[in-house]
Amino acid sequence: MILLTVITAFLTTIIILFFNSLSHAWKDLKTETKDVYATSIQNFIEEVKKDFADKPTKKRMKEPNNFKGNPDKVRAWYQRRTLFFQSNNISKEWERIKIALGNVRIGS
Repeated sequence: MILLTVITAFLTTIIILFFNSLSHAWKDLKTETKDVYATSIQNFIEEVKKDFADKPTKKRMKEPNNFKGNPDKVRAWYQRRTLFFQSNNISKEWERIKIALGNVRIGS
């Protein structure tokens, strides 16, 4: 996330410098040329966005077995679940809750 912020700030700075330092030259350009430059900048920004889009990650660790409700095994299951979340870069709390609750089975 920090890298995206740095790149966005860099691109913003470049664009501001471009328009500020070359404002006279920009005004003298024909409309078609301005459109070409604007389109190329927009295309570049779209390519950068594609690089930083949320991509599905490959699971690095197999998901632990369902919890069957045995109170003696809660701690071990919780540790396996935590390790699974960390190894698969699952950091959103609601996603963790949804996955964990989906794997709890009430035992006898």
